[in-house]
Amino acid sequence: MPDTILGRLGDGLARLRARLLTQFILTNLRSILMSLGFLDGFKTYLVAAAMVLAALSQLIGVDLPSFEGQSAGQLLMEGLAVLFLRRGMKG
Repeated sequence: MPDTILGRLGDGLARLRARLLTQFILTNLRSILMSLGFLDGFKTYLVAAAMVLAALSQLIGVDLPSFEGQSAGQLLMEGLAVLFLRRGMKG
């Protein structure tokens, strides 16, 4: 297939559109992530809950891709430690 001016123009426009779309998404994502004020005080609990849920899922045989290298017992103990440490520091 011969390389034409319209083909190159279309490729250039596709690259430009992808770059602008990526920039738009990243700009909005940054503003959303920076305004997570409603999670103040709960982020540690969310991390601890994710660790405990991942450990429990590994115990029943479901492997999560993000937690493959971790043992279920270690995740469970660390999740509970984070949870109780945060609770102890608040109280």
